[in-house]
Amino acid sequence: MKKSLKEFSIKLSIFVFCAFSLIMAAILVLKNYRRDVVVELGMFAGSNWNVANGDSYHTVDKAISIFEASHPGVKVHYYSGIRKSDYDEWLSEQILSGKTPDVFLIPENRFAMLVKNGILKNLTSVIALDGSIKRWEYFGPSWDAGEFQGRQYALPYQANYMLMAVNMTLLKNHNLDMPARDWTWNDFYDLCTKTGMYGYTWQDAVYSNGVQLFDESGTKSFLSDPRTVEAVRFMQRIKEHSGDRRFTAADFDAGKVAFMPMTYAQFCTYISYPYKVYKDFSYEWGCLPMPAGISGGNVSEVSTLMLGINSKTRKLKLSYELLKTLVHDLTVQKDINGMGQGTSPLRIISASQLSHESKDSIFGLSSEILDRGVAAPKFPVYAQVMAAADSEILRIIEERQDADIALRLLQQNVMDMLAR
Repeated sequence: MKKSLKEFSIKLSIFVFCAFSLIMAAILVLKNYRRDVVVELGMFAGSNWNVANGDSYHTVDKAISIFEASHPGVKVHYYSGIRKSDYDEWLSEQILSGKTPDVFLIPENRFAMLVKNGILKNLTSVIALDGSIKRWEYFGPSWDAGEFQGRQYALPYQANYMLMAVNMTLLKNHNLDMPARDWTWNDFYDLCTKTGMYGYTWQDAVYSNGVQLFDESGTKSFLSDPRTVEAVRFMQRIKEHSGDRRFTAADFDAGKVAFMPMTYAQFCTYISYPYKVYKDFSYEWGCLPMPAGISGGNVSEVSTLMLGINSKTRKLKLSYELLKTLVHDLTVQKDINGMGQGTSPLRIISASQLSHESKDSIFGLSSEILDRGVAAPKFPVYAQVMAAADSEILRIIEERQDADIALRLLQQNVMDMLAR
């Protein structure tokens, strides 16, 4: 009997131990099962366009809250404090170490390289299968910024563009009227001779004269195109009139010159608290599109901050949903317009704001410029080739060389660079 009880006790102890072990194992499995899935987001602090910004994480945090609320058990993680100037290097390190974020902001001038190196996911079929994001919902130049050789590798998050700031009081003091939105080079030149300008470049003139300097693939250059020649000659004409006078941005702020190109992001710092308190204007000012060239229109360059997905992500569905929240959710995109970093690339956001404003407001101007603007080419060596062309064209303007002959020579040199 004692032996039987002892055996029973031993068996019971073994049973209890096994049961306890199974329960603990189940708890551990359940705990692991319930652990949040983490989607990594790569982003930087501050503005993509190097303007002051009080809370660079506000819009992203709002998007994350919206995303996490609709995806229980999923968390979004990003490293805060990475400056824009350090972001390119940080992202490169993440890629080399196999830790590429699932969704990330694409550094300027790195889009083509990321595509060619297989880092960015081709989103063409993903977007088509989802069906909720349409090309026509976005301004053309911003959507096109994420396209490469007919495939969509990124979607637009923020947009920025060039406009012309005008000291309206200075014009009035010279008995001059504010130009119409369809003003031309001739209008601009005539007004500049009387009231001065700062910051207008030969690139601004080229874009407004209906020519792109390079094709999309970077195999052709149009530096010797007659429209480019016209643009450079126009800049020589302005240079000839201004002589050795060198105006600055401070001269515009002080009301000494009437015209100064600026980006929309810069414009926001001029009109938004607390930055505007540092620019205590004693004059009335407004904005216009860039003046139209002989062969072009009131067109300027549109710059777009894009978001893409890691081609090797194991969380494609969640990554795409996060991407979509950032670039397509109306609450998030409306917030972008209020933060002064850029403007929303979604047409409906501009239309919504315009419905509460005059067509002559900045929102009406934004829609016009974003709709007909142009995006810079995306081939890998664009920045290097453009820097070389800029240096030489500035010399051509400064030395008043024959633009036709000089640009033909520059065209040959640039084509040699592109062929390497």
